[in-house]
Amino acid sequence: MSSNVYIQRLKRLYLWLALGFVIYIAWKHSSDIGVALDSLQSLSVGLVILCLVFAGVSYSCRSLRWLGYMRLTEQEASINRHIVIYLSGFAFTASPAKAGELMRGTHLDELGVPFRYTFLSFVSERLLDVLVVLLLGTYFLIEHFNLAFSLLSIAMLLLPFIVVPGLNVLLNLALSKPWFEPIKILRDLWRLPVALRSLLYTLLAWTVQGLILFLILRGFGIEITMAMAVSIYCLSLLIGAASLIPSGIGVTEVGMIWLLTQMGVDNDIAIIASLITRMLTLWPAMMIGLACAFVLKKAKTDSFVLPSS
Repeated sequence: MSSNVYIQRLKRLYLWLALGFVIYIAWKHSSDIGVALDSLQSLSVGLVILCLVFAGVSYSCRSLRWLGYMRLTEQEASINRHIVIYLSGFAFTASPAKAGELMRGTHLDELGVPFRYTFLSFVSERLLDVLVVLLLGTYFLIEHFNLAFSLLSIAMLLLPFIVVPGLNVLLNLALSKPWFEPIKILRDLWRLPVALRSLLYTLLAWTVQGLILFLILRGFGIEITMAMAVSIYCLSLLIGAASLIPSGIGVTEVGMIWLLTQMGVDNDIAIIASLITRMLTLWPAMMIGLACAFVLKKAKTDSFVLPSS
């Protein structure tokens, strides 16, 4: 059976797969959600709304990063359509390494974007995420362990400048090999103007999410700097990612709790802050993803047209 047939089948099931995945994750972690919701009552409505706005800014930055990748190969579809397709993948954001987000490739295929390009764009996204999260996380490591970790920060900043030369070498070695085209796509995705713009969006996205932890801690009366709160948040994401558990759920929270207690934060407050932070950064993304999956389904079945940009 051809890959196109599989893509068409997945596209028809997209909404139901997204809905099923979100319900499963919610059911599996219902106790944590309950605790986080109860704890939200301790915070002001204004603070919670501000945190949700910050989460929205983070999602917007990531959407613009993706749009930059897509515009390198496809210029006909509206910005709105690309953004909705991208955000629909957030329904699967709790999948291991966010791999479920590749489901958006079923809709991008309809726009003439090959799945290979979608996959390599996804890989570039994840690499940038790791690079930036590691960069932001080193602040805690430098402050609490060793100044030598500053070298890691420098290495992360230099990486975008050496990727393309390295890919050019591989390209010259692979002129007649099957991986010539993938290397060429990666080179285009990591060209300096594209890479620096994507790096900026990534830096903004994860910094803003880290500020949600800062706001929640301040809401509980904890004195902590913005830089340290962002660093702790990012470092906990790395701990969660290393566990290979879907979206690091559970492990990320434990890592965040441990890091906060190293800063002298009371254990009970650390637990509550970690649960609320994760709820306000992860669950809105999944709900938005589900809503966008519904919009795509409606656009297909009711001839609903997404507004042009």
